[in-house]
Amino acid sequence: MWWASQSAAHQYRPEQLSADDARRAPAIRSAKAWLDWRVSRALLQDVRAASAGPHALSLSHSGGHALCAQAPAGQAVGADLERLRPRDLDALAGWVCSDTERAWLQDAAMPLRQTRFYLLWTLKEAFIKAAGLDFPADMASVGLAPQPAGQPALRPPPGRWRAAVWQLGDDWVAAAAWQIAAGAPDPGIDWRAAAGCELPPLRPLGQWEGGAG
Repeated sequence: MWWASQSAAHQYRPEQLSADDARRAPAIRSAKAWLDWRVSRALLQDVRAASAGPHALSLSHSGGHALCAQAPAGQAVGADLERLRPRDLDALAGWVCSDTERAWLQDAAMPLRQTRFYLLWTLKEAFIKAAGLDFPADMASVGLAPQPAGQPALRPPPGRWRAAVWQLGDDWVAAAAWQIAAGAPDPGIDWRAAAGCELPPLRPLGQWEGGAG
């Protein structure tokens, strides 16, 4: 897992863009989108420079920060990054959550409810990206199955999956999801920061394995 803050924008090198990104860059107009672009592409450039051979990558950016999940070539992987901020949680949950997920949110008082919502949202988006599902149509079909006691169970797309969610500092929630073979060893998750960036304190919010394999 790779992290970049706004400082990474200074490391952006347009001459290192992929052919596809070089075609997309001139269409960016707003200052916010341009900052996100420079930070996320600087992070990608760092990831590729540090990697030997091809890898599967999933990129997410928000508010001038970026996240990149890196996995072996050919492995399905997805990542999502969201800033913790006030939102109409009930309305959004009604749009993207299952009935049991909505009840799980309602059982928690603020600020735990907000943390749980962003845990679910980022996990769902990571699955959407990794499995090539439709956003937002498939958001409610993946996520967690809250249990009467203990940690919720994973509700992944078809196949065998691992997933993890973290809070980074006070402001960010990040998730990654990746498909595995049944019985595959857990290689662990290594976090790194882009050049000129500092990795915020990490607090694990959950780690799961589930699905048919």
